[in-house]
Amino acid sequence: MNFVLKALILTGWSLLLLMPVEMRSQNTQEQISSKKILVVRITGQDGHVLQQNRRFFKALNEDGRIFKAARIMEVELGWQVLGGKEWHQTANYPRMGVGLHHLHFVNRDELGHPFALYGFFDGNYFRTKRFELTNRMAAGLALGFKTYDPDDEHSNDIFCTKLNSFQELGLGIAMRLNRFIFLEPGVRFIHYSNGNVKEPQKGLNVYSYALSLRSALNAMPSEPVHIPLARGYPRHQVLTFLSMAPRQYDFIDNETPFHETYGLNFLMANLYMGYNYALTRQFRMGMGVDFFYDGTNGMKEAAAHGKPSKNAVSFRKKSGISIFAGGQKDIGNLSVVGDLGYVIVETRFPSSTPKFEQRLGFRYHFLPDIFAGVNVRAYNFRAAKTIEFNLGMRQLWGPWQTANDLAQKAQ
Repeated sequence: MNFVLKALILTGWSLLLLMPVEMRSQNTQEQISSKKILVVRITGQDGHVLQQNRRFFKALNEDGRIFKAARIMEVELGWQVLGGKEWHQTANYPRMGVGLHHLHFVNRDELGHPFALYGFFDGNYFRTKRFELTNRMAAGLALGFKTYDPDDEHSNDIFCTKLNSFQELGLGIAMRLNRFIFLEPGVRFIHYSNGNVKEPQKGLNVYSYALSLRSALNAMPSEPVHIPLARGYPRHQVLTFLSMAPRQYDFIDNETPFHETYGLNFLMANLYMGYNYALTRQFRMGMGVDFFYDGTNGMKEAAAHGKPSKNAVSFRKKSGISIFAGGQKDIGNLSVVGDLGYVIVETRFPSSTPKFEQRLGFRYHFLPDIFAGVNVRAYNFRAAKTIEFNLGMRQLWGPWQTANDLAQKAQ
């Protein structure tokens, strides 16, 4: 943790020195009327690479070391919402913004030392004037990886594209030290992958212990703004979306460390239809049916009888049905989605991916009932199957605002 502590001390003093004096003395009522306040955060993480039973991670370098430790730094600029809008209040006054992430592998450089640019959302499970129990979600793009080279003796089959997706989840607490500064210990889980757009690509998972300093650029008010909420809100939601994504398949067998992808690009597509019920103004639970097409299903078996082609397996054997159940968190026009699924209809091959699947992603409603989104479809809670880019629509109904509610809200 020496790296983390030294970095935090240095950046913490930098924040305090750079903070404008006039910002520190700004009137609290003026901040409240602005509905949000700028915040800066510096985070250091002590990271540990998940081995995933990969030969590459277990291979020793010339110093006899394996991939194990990583040091991570993040710098973020964002906003703390202070109320005045319904979703601020129902989301328990979260923070959101953009950040820059850097990961440095300790004693190893075969994978490079990547940077990521991302957006983040930090919610509060529970908050008081001096304490917060927090959750974290972040997603973006990462660069700086060294990629697969079949001529290397211990070839890197973890990344074959320089540009990869970045996702981070976390839990933590925040302790208020004064009117400006919060200290935030927590735990994080980080995933890098290209979603099998190109192979070989096993991706990287890192878990870490994090310590952050968060500084508001104005003194934080003791209480956010509270507004009266309408009595009614729509309980029922039906939705449908269509997703498509490219995917490659790795035809490596268990007897050789070398990879052959044949450069074939397969289509992944699905049509989802589901229903959600609102347990609260912000959180919904529901289930649905997913009709999918997996262009890679059965292709490894076809390759065993010669070089594979896209027509080696029939359309019917590449199609199937899954059922999904899960939750949806609504934050204004943004919805964060997490589902668990199970394949109930599919022609199974020895190389078929597991039936138990997971889906994590988000949707943004650019029109009241029309949305676009991105989901990571995975299995084993760590291996990406594909990245789904979707477009869909929803219909809401149920108890709604009365005329008196709307008039009260307008005031």
